[in-house]
Amino acid sequence: MLRSPIAQFLIGLILTTPAWGFDHQPSLFSSVPVVIGNIIQDIRELSHPVYQGRQAGTHGSLQSADYLVDRFKSLGLQPASHFSKQEQDSNWFQQRSMNAVQLLEPSTITLSIIHANRPSMTMTLIPGQEFLPILDSPSTRTIARVVFVGYGIVDPARGIDEYQGMNVDNRIVLFLRGKPPSYPGWVSHEEKVAIAKERGAVGYLTTTGPLLGRYEARKGLGQAPLAIYGETPDNRPIPGAWIHGKILDQALKVTNDSLEALQHAANDIGTFRNSPLPLLVQFLWESQSQPGTLTNVIGMLPGRDQNLRKEFILIGAHRDHFGQQSGLLFPGADDNASGTSVMLELTRMLSQRTTAPKRTVLFLSFDGEERGLLGSTLYVSNPAVPLAQTVAMLNLDHLGAGDGKLTVGVTRMDKNLAQQAADRVGVGDDIQMYGYFPGGDHVPFFEAGVPTVTVVSSGRHPHFHQPSDTLESIQPANLAIATKFLFSLISLLADKP
Repeated sequence: MLRSPIAQFLIGLILTTPAWGFDHQPSLFSSVPVVIGNIIQDIRELSHPVYQGRQAGTHGSLQSADYLVDRFKSLGLQPASHFSKQEQDSNWFQQRSMNAVQLLEPSTITLSIIHANRPSMTMTLIPGQEFLPILDSPSTRTIARVVFVGYGIVDPARGIDEYQGMNVDNRIVLFLRGKPPSYPGWVSHEEKVAIAKERGAVGYLTTTGPLLGRYEARKGLGQAPLAIYGETPDNRPIPGAWIHGKILDQALKVTNDSLEALQHAANDIGTFRNSPLPLLVQFLWESQSQPGTLTNVIGMLPGRDQNLRKEFILIGAHRDHFGQQSGLLFPGADDNASGTSVMLELTRMLSQRTTAPKRTVLFLSFDGEERGLLGSTLYVSNPAVPLAQTVAMLNLDHLGAGDGKLTVGVTRMDKNLAQQAADRVGVGDDIQMYGYFPGGDHVPFFEAGVPTVTVVSSGRHPHFHQPSDTLESIQPANLAIATKFLFSLISLLADKP
């Protein structure tokens, strides 16, 4: 009989309790052992359909915020003192208005292959499997020919313009995800969308080429479409979609071309030339924008030392995911119900320690990470405690899948401290140490000068930003390693002189 990873783990835990007894440091875990069942239960709750995928600004997001408040209260936390003049229940929240965008069902893409010597062939693609609309796309009934613009990069300083010589007015542009291996800079998806809009495109397609970059290969992402937003600086995006690379390749082979050949050409940025493709694409969907509320939840565990309690350790994890889009539910079990649930278990462990931490610990449940770090940016612009007195910000993100190792990014802090924290609980060989890496709720804190530690699970995340990111994809052993390491690190940070 086949068992889920969770069932296998729990059976193994029963049979091998000494090995998993978290007893490498009895003084650290003897009174407050890690309880994996608590973490699994919180992931199960947060990824339940009742929260509608926790899209920022929606009713489901507010419901999940209420759940966090209830859990914080049950674990003995206090509201952040910064909000003490407000109503009691509001003390836990930091909020501002925002718009939430929902793509309604049905959302369709029709792809027609046009060939001079053959009858045209038309495919209607399946949402979630063969394409996903970019989630903040406006309503559209667009039909246009497709132009391939490589990676969609325009960089005058380096003499690169992948639109050069091509008029894309009233065209749908196709650009590859990422960047050419030899390109020294970085360009975001949002920048590519802004360029396409500026050049006159009426829409865009993006895809992952078969020549995977290191990030895609390491994460096991492949060429499947992922849920993302594509906001432009003026907050008025053009319609777009992520199309499965294999579907696009299938269409191109009708005309004896291939996506791999196009990617090879685009990788040679010195000689690449854009080109029209024998494709006619129709976008057809309705999107609905409605006012909502961005909601951070903040709880506080006061420090016991009269002097050090005025210094703060911040533990953060984003709570939001992608909601219900185009008839698809995005549960977000790993991203980031897992990080949120590990944070809750750390809350329990720290609040039940024999002695309270010397420094004050703040627990931050961020909203709007997937919409461009909205929640963490809001906090940094209006912090509950002074940033100058914040010793460190620890960001927890997608901790439930992978290969049992942790990727740890450390900035403005001695990496030896993180290594010491891992070594003293027996997981020193399970962390891979790096410096700063872009993306995530640590970024606004880093930019504000706060030391940061970002912890994510290493290895393959094949369900990343997809409807298949469910509880069944969670690996409990990953959660155990992450929780042990983080509890050890927080204890060092909170108590060291």
